[in-house]
Parts: sequence; structure tokens; C-alpha cells
Amino acid sequence: MKKLASILGLVFLVVLAGCSGSKETSPSQDENVKTGVEGEPKSMGEPIAGGELTIVDLNDAQGLDPHSETNAQSMHYIENMYNTLFKYKEGTYGEIEGDLVEDYEISEDGKLYTLKLHKGVKFHNGDDLTSEDVKYSIERIVEQLVRAPQFEAVESIEMPDEYTVVIHLEKPVAPFLTFLAYPMNAIVNKTVVEENGGSLDNADAGSGPFKLVHWKKDQEMVLERFEDYFKEGFPYLDKVVWKSVPDETSRTTAIRNKEIDIILQLSPKDIQLLSKADGLTVEPVTGTYWEYIGLNVAEGPLKEKEVRQAIATAIDREAMNATVKFGQATILTGGPIPPGHWAYGELDAYPKQDIEKAKSLLKEAGYENGFDITLKVGQNKAQVDAAQVVKQQLQPLGINVEILQQEDSIFFDALGKKDFEMSIVGWVGFVDPDEFLYNIFHTDEVWNQQGYSNPEVDQLLEEGRATADQAERFEIYKEAQSIIVDEAPMVFLYANQHASAIRDGVNGFDVNPTVTTKSLESTWIDR
Repeated sequence: MKKLASILGLVFLVVLAGCSGSKETSPSQDENVKTGVEGEPKSMGEPIAGGELTIVDLNDAQGLDPHSETNAQSMHYIENMYNTLFKYKEGTYGEIEGDLVEDYEISEDGKLYTLKLHKGVKFHNGDDLTSEDVKYSIERIVEQLVRAPQFEAVESIEMPDEYTVVIHLEKPVAPFLTFLAYPMNAIVNKTVVEENGGSLDNADAGSGPFKLVHWKKDQEMVLERFEDYFKEGFPYLDKVVWKSVPDETSRTTAIRNKEIDIILQLSPKDIQLLSKADGLTVEPVTGTYWEYIGLNVAEGPLKEKEVRQAIATAIDREAMNATVKFGQATILTGGPIPPGHWAYGELDAYPKQDIEKAKSLLKEAGYENGFDITLKVGQNKAQVDAAQVVKQQLQPLGINVEILQQEDSIFFDALGKKDFEMSIVGWVGFVDPDEFLYNIFHTDEVWNQQGYSNPEVDQLLEEGRATADQAERFEIYKEAQSIIVDEAPMVFLYANQHASAIRDGVNGFDVNPTVTTKSLESTWIDR
């Protein structure tokens, strides 16, 4: 997915997040709660070079190949080993700036992109990074299929010289720069790819601020400073150590004991717990991590629209938010694009639980006596808890939910194969509305796990991708979301806040709504 799984768990990258994450609501605060200020990365004094930083997340990566992985944890490793043509601007949500690109032009018709690369960029093996590597990488992204839809409008790529790339599109693509900024659309070294038989699952073909030392799955990932990095003076840190610690108590104990420096994604419970702790700061931001109940529309009762609508109507999102998220998430009563985003549709289609209406819808579909169904969930604790709430809330309808919890790799593999009836999971990292909708709801797209298909939605999403004017795009996406919400291939639950815990003395780390950790490039330690 642009990403398909976990602020606290896996995120299907754009990451399918079995995460805990993010959006729009501020955390409950009181005058004793010590938090950072949203949008203002901490930075004090002059940066100091050197030092080792340890950062913890809930899960480990699935692999290291930027062009085939769809896992949020993989993205965190990869984005610090590689560069992209553009990147998300620190301290912002949705703003883009050059990374490998020093300067660029877009033709008036939106179909010609001329990119000027920085000179002197080296890959970690010492090779020069040139326009040929850019062309090779985009072609490899398309071959790997996972994010191919983002580049389906690319007609040709020219390389007038070693540092100029000209991309011809057959039609305008409004979010094209956003696609180029996505951390997994990285520029890779062809030589290293070929040396590793075409796979980068355990290899480093990057030019990023840090290079791979070793990765011991489910133990640690160690990156060290790349001395020939093209951005003079960066990175500041000598070494970054990543650890996956699924247990909440172990994570919070470790940062209190000064054994780690950053917990990347805090659960709502941890936010409350650590906000008053000494020697660290909890930094919250409006996030991009939204969660949902996935409904496989291919067969069985869920093939009927009225059954899906009944489930969407019977879910008490407020109660679920209170129980699972400690009231800190923003409930979604319409589509997946949350309040605060310019494409938020204000749909409010499921404002509150309505059991009688849900029963009526089931009767209309011929399921007035209910049915048995399986709900699959991964290891994300909040999603496991949410599954229990769903099971309870659907009982009055006679829908008997069997919860099947699976190890994350098995769970996400099942989602990718559409091997489920119901699921609970999430996505994180979307910026443009195209990313929220196109690959997930367009017929046969790679992240359309629910098997949803509606020609009218397909046409709207194609129009939205090709339209530059934001006001026009707003209307297009509002209509598309309205249809999707009505047909309910997903029951949208809530958008999460993203919060990290950072020890005192760690400076320059950007707690970003997209959960990117690219700012490790400019993070430094003073203690």
C-alpha cells in the first residue's frame, strides 16, 4: 500500500498499519502534562556531532527492499539508508522539498518534469549516483508492482546528462511529487541489486545518511554514519540502533531507565503514563494513522451491501475510542480522510450506533437471524482489543464473531491474498487524498484487499489523480468518499494521534504526522 500497518504495530505501508497512530485530535492534557509543541521540533544550541542513539518501535521490519516492502517498520530502516528525489518537509504535513533533486521544473500542462540532481552524491559502496540510477529505480519500482500504480502514467524517462532526468507523463498526475517523496520510492544502486540476485531484502544499495552494519531480525538493526554523505556535516550521529520491543511495559521501563532514547510510537496508555515522567518529553502531533474494519466483499453475507451497512451502523465508535484509545483518537463517521485535511468530506454517515436500523438492514438483506463470521487481527494490542469490542457490539444483531489472532507476518500475508472475512488494521503515512483512496478502493489495485469495485468510484479517482485544481479535487474526492462510505467495504473507526517519547538531550528529531524518521539525519545528542 503508498505506502500499507503500525504506529504500534505493523503498518501496511503506506503502510498498512497495525499501528497506533494519528490524526487530528490533540491528546487530553492538563497543566501537569509535559508535552512538546506540535509542529515545532525541539532544538537547543549548536548541533554536536557524534554519539549513539537507540530508538524503539513495537515491531521489527519484514525486509529491507524499498521497492517491495509494505511495512511501516521496514520504511523506518529504509528511509535512513536511502535517498528519494523529494522528501516530506520537516515540521509540516504535506509539504514537499527536494532531497536528491536540487532544482526542478514542471511544464504548464503538468506532463513534463525536468529534475536537476545534486552532484557528488555517492552510494554506500562508493559508486556515483547519476540520472541512470534514477531511471533504473523508477523502472524497478514498476517491475516490483507494489507501488507501480503511482508511476503508471510515466511514458518515458530521458537522461540528457548524468545529473538531469526528464520524465514524460502521458497525462497530468496531481500528486506526482508526493509519490516521488514517498520514502519507499528510493533511488537504489543497480550494481548492488544485481550483486544480490535482484533482491535487497538483506542488502544496502542506498546513498542515505546511514549505512547498514547489521540487521538481526526481531533483535536489532544497527546503522552507522555514512562518511561520504552528500549533505555536508550530516548526519550528526555516529550510530543509530533500532530495537523492536512489543511489550509496552518493557518499552516504558527502558526509557525511564535511560536504556533507550526514543520510543517512536506511543500507545494512548503510554502517552498518559510517560507525559509526567522526569527526564523525557512526550511529543504529540496530528497523525495520519487511521484504522478500520475491513469487510471482504467477495462472497458470503458481506457480499451484500446492506449487511456491510448494518455492521457500520451497529458499531459504537465513541465507545470503542474510549475503551481502546482512552478517548484520544478522532472517530471517523464518514470516510478515511480525517478532519483537518483539505479533502475531508464532512460526511458523518454513521454519527452514532443504531441497532434497530442495523437489524432492519440485515432483514432487508435476508440475514435477520444473523450469521457466523471470522475476524482476523494481528499482534497489535489495540486492534486485538478493538476486535473484542466489535464482537460484543455485533452480538445484538445475531452476528457471531470468531476472533482469529495471527502472527503479524501471517496476518498481513492473508490480507494481501484477500484470505479473510473481516479484519481490523490501519494505514499510515498518506499525504495526498489520492493515496488515501486510489490504491485501496480502485478496482483491482494492489492494496484493494476488500475486493471492492465500483466503476463510478474508479472514474472519480482517476479524475482526481489527473486534476490539478484543489477545489475541483475536493469535490471529486468528496463524491468518491460518499459512495465508498455508503457501500461500506470498510467500517472506518478512528484516526490516531502520533506521539513519541524522547529523552532529554536528544535534539532535532521531528515527530512527523507521516511517522517518517527521516529527521534522524539531523538529530543530535547533547548530554
